[in-house]
Amino acid sequence: MAGGRQYLFQPPEHGVLVELYLPKRADFQGVLYDTLTDAFDAGKVRAYLADPHDRAHVEELLSRHWPRLVADTDGIAARLTAGIQGYTLYEVDGVYAGADGVVTERTQVVRLMFLPRLDALAARITLDPDPERNRDRVRDEAKILLRDYGADSGFLRTRDPSAGPEIVALCEALEAWVEEVGLLLFGFIMGRICLAIRDRNLRPEEEIWVTSTWGFTLNALRFSAGASGGNGMS
Repeated sequence: MAGGRQYLFQPPEHGVLVELYLPKRADFQGVLYDTLTDAFDAGKVRAYLADPHDRAHVEELLSRHWPRLVADTDGIAARLTAGIQGYTLYEVDGVYAGADGVVTERTQVVRLMFLPRLDALAARITLDPDPERNRDRVRDEAKILLRDYGADSGFLRTRDPSAGPEIVALCEALEAWVEEVGLLLFGFIMGRICLAIRDRNLRPEEEIWVTSTWGFTLNALRFSAGASGGNGMS
């Protein structure tokens, strides 16, 4: 349908899908809404991390199991060019084994998708001399690396001398992106929520959960007011 208004299939994007599990309670709603709203703005994230009181809490929260994030908070924050791109809220009935027995509670789930800017990476990392094939190759390699990622070991191929300098450069770029996601997610979003619970003396939960699915694939169908036909597949 040349020149028509239609949706076009876009190349796959690979990243990490995250869900936050919080109690659906009135005293949580204000801080949750304010935090998610401010998380769209990288400047507000940096301002939060620069505040001495907030920064001390982030360091206490992360230093034991993610010391790299604490050691280079300023450098990672300076690299942030954008905050979150959006989120989805839904509610479920949660049942879990607590310290005092089985607990039933209405649970609020926040779902976020984080996607590395693979086209931008393809512009500076060459795995194939042909630009279109290079974009596809970067996407394919990123998908494999993201699915194999482990927070304790990083991208293992950075330690493989046979991987080649361009693959190593892609690994390092993705590692830097993971640090940015980690600082935004745990340093700002979860850090601010946990700090509010403490400072406002709200009733704490035994645990607040964050789950992640690495290497998930997003295929967008993008509306085009003047498409020229074709299926957009790569």
